[in-house]
Amino acid sequence: MTRITALTTLQMILLGGVLLHAESRSWRSANGNQSFRAEFISSDGSSVLLRKPDRKTVTVALNNLHSSDRDWVRQYLKRNQAKPEARITGDCFDTLAYGDGRAAVEKKLRDSPVVSKTLDEQLIGRTGLNGIYHTSVAGEEYQLFFEWSDDDELREVTLRGKSASSVEYAKGLRKQWQGLVSSLTSSHGSPVQATGYPPAEDLTGGQLLGSHLWHTENGHSILLCTGQEKGEYLVAVRFAANKIPPNVLQEVPAENLEETLRGRKQSAPAGL
Repeated sequence: MTRITALTTLQMILLGGVLLHAESRSWRSANGNQSFRAEFISSDGSSVLLRKPDRKTVTVALNNLHSSDRDWVRQYLKRNQAKPEARITGDCFDTLAYGDGRAAVEKKLRDSPVVSKTLDEQLIGRTGLNGIYHTSVAGEEYQLFFEWSDDDELREVTLRGKSASSVEYAKGLRKQWQGLVSSLTSSHGSPVQATGYPPAEDLTGGQLLGSHLWHTENGHSILLCTGQEKGEYLVAVRFAANKIPPNVLQEVPAENLEETLRGRKQSAPAGL
């Protein structure tokens, strides 16, 4: 049974629904015998608020909609609702584990409440996983990059922050870096090696420069880096299966920083 009413913004909030931008589509009844066109306005998880072509709104219980429409609502909410923030507390990122195969990694990312996709599902097979998934840590957004063994087992995960200008490197990115130092130290104790914030001039030529190194209880490594690409700068966190020795944090030239973040281009070690 449907109920037509003109709802105010306050009433929508009181309904507990998630207010999203309108999207027009065709809807069907549960048995598929009836259909109508309306704009999706919001959902509280048990019903949807729709706007019909005559501009009147209608609230419909999800159970009264066709299963394909219910699936659409669930997927829409999953794509558009705010994700909880990730915590960088374990050996590897989120629920991922070193040695996971690609299928296991994809499933964990798909099921994770802290990870979102930036590309449609059917295109992932053509492009790979790098840069397709993103997450938030302490209010900052990061893209995920992966490195695999010859047996297609997970070896590294890198969180790559958004690129910014040299002015922001000295301000906003510095605060982002400081926040990561604090979070990682709180989770993993004092780093086994640390330096100050790398000057921007040390990152010329497209370099990924490690400033802090942590060893986890299980013998893995976490590396905090800053990087430069095409005149812009970023902060990155690298989770690695191997135990990286102190004093060999690397200053890595890279024609393509994404390749560097995947750990596939390395130069001679540079001491800190």
